[in-house]
Amino acid sequence: MQKIVLVCLGFLCLNASAQDTVKVKTALTTEQEAENAYNVGLEYMGKKDYNMAIEQFSKAISFKPNFDKAFCSRGFARYESKTFDASIEDYNKALGVNPLNVDAMFGKAQSFYAINKKDSCVSYLSKAVFIDDKYAKAYYLSGQINFEQGDYKYAVTEYDRAIAAKSDYAYAYNDRASAKKMLGDETGAIADYEKAVSIDNKLFFTYNNLGSCKRNKGDNAGAIEAYNKAIALKADYYIALNNRGTAKLNMNDFAGAVSDFDAALKQKPNYTLAMNNMASVYIKKKDYKAATEWANKAIQADAKLGAAYVNRGIAKQMLKDEEGACADWKKAAEFGTAEGKRYTSGFCD
Repeated sequence: MQKIVLVCLGFLCLNASAQDTVKVKTALTTEQEAENAYNVGLEYMGKKDYNMAIEQFSKAISFKPNFDKAFCSRGFARYESKTFDASIEDYNKALGVNPLNVDAMFGKAQSFYAINKKDSCVSYLSKAVFIDDKYAKAYYLSGQINFEQGDYKYAVTEYDRAIAAKSDYAYAYNDRASAKKMLGDETGAIADYEKAVSIDNKLFFTYNNLGSCKRNKGDNAGAIEAYNKAIALKADYYIALNNRGTAKLNMNDFAGAVSDFDAALKQKPNYTLAMNNMASVYIKKKDYKAATEWANKAIQADAKLGAAYVNRGIAKQMLKDEEGACADWKKAAEFGTAEGKRYTSGFCD
């Protein structure tokens, strides 16, 4: 007879058998093993642990050799690890299993872009949108390529297509704005930058871009507000610090400008733009000796910085060194600076 042990807990009594319960492990199919490894790989991708992701995707493929999604995901992990030839090989294997795998088609294009094979990249982008004409990332990458090639008008067209396919594509709005800015459409650029941050308010670089557009249109107060948001998101953003200093300088806030340029230089000590902007502050403050010193620092860091020669020339002229001023302006003109040419023709001929 089986022994029964009576266990009493307060007023509740339970019968507890002395016999152990035996758990039977259920074997997984190879399909299930493949899916489990694949899902673990995706988790590692989310953590940006690409080596472990590659290991798990490889495990999934060992269980299921025709697993095109695993080849594609491993290709992307290898792309993120900057092993681009290996990523292309994986995308080829994915397409060998499924010729209509649009993610593999795009991934292959992206890898070709990374190794500067732009023609091959464009070819596979075309194939991707032929398979899926709503594949937003393909239009976006095409926009980037055209932007880099200086075809800003066609870049806008490609970003239009990306946004039509994905209406909340914040990066496409940001980049379309930059293309519009290059085309001289500052108003359109501002609208797109604002749309981008309304979708994703963590895009610190978009706030910086927005600030620069507003500053170019004379809205320095609006520019400072945008730069403030960029810096709040990224405290070491020396570009935005420098740009905010420029907006403050435009408003004759010399102390604020110096503070921002100094902060930018603390983040990037060899930042020649901030050095030259310091020279601009001291020219406005009529401290020409300090302006010369800052221009000297900028020129020592970058001997071809035309704007620094312009500023040093202005400071030298105000210090009655006409010969030195003309020499600096001629140097600025030599490096293609319009102000150098203007000052040279106006004061030195």
